[in-house]
Amino acid sequence: MPSIKDRATSLLMSRIGKTASVRNVARIGNLLLQVDLQLPQSLPDRSTQHLKCEVAPYTYRDYTVAQWDMVTQSATLLIDCGHDGAGSYWALQLQPGQEVYYAGPGGGIHQPTTAQHLVCIGDASAAGHFHSIYQRKTALQNFHCFLQLERPMTRQILEMPVQPLSNNGHYFTDLHEWLYHYNFPAADTTYYVAGNQKMVVQVRKSLRQQGGQVKAQGFWG
Repeated sequence: MPSIKDRATSLLMSRIGKTASVRNVARIGNLLLQVDLQLPQSLPDRSTQHLKCEVAPYTYRDYTVAQWDMVTQSATLLIDCGHDGAGSYWALQLQPGQEVYYAGPGGGIHQPTTAQHLVCIGDASAAGHFHSIYQRKTALQNFHCFLQLERPMTRQILEMPVQPLSNNGHYFTDLHEWLYHYNFPAADTTYYVAGNQKMVVQVRKSLRQQGGQVKAQGFWG
């Protein structure tokens, strides 16, 4: 007869589907975590796909696969723990060897276009989303990533170049100054905006008023 633990595990798996194992957890700054998961099966070669992880009983959060190592079948997640919630608490408790229950992959709506300039704008919760786009750009495309970060000295995340923006009321001022500085050509630029929903709406509206091609996705807030 199955033990209580075995029955509980079976019930859990029946509602979420798959089990991964934590390979490593590292901090990028104080509140952005890099979590490497060993997956039981391969993922499609596609950007911005996400895994739906169980972070508490009957509680789930979607995390974008920032990069995928086909050889080791390891998926890297970048998890922003800068605000209170079940997802942040769960991520901060993760340890190597721990099991993670997940479903997916899903998502993948944002792919690199053929534009000369790929410009990503968001907060720390979008770091993995943008890194997955960065990995699939061509060598001839210019890539820029503007992120609102808790540690503004961060200039690189998993080898992705980052221009940090103020983590305060000057966020939009900083962003517009940088966009004015680069003066990206509207006809040959794709903007990717992700993160806090209110921020995404404001930035998308501003960029569209300037004639830019914008791909937007709100994550929280």
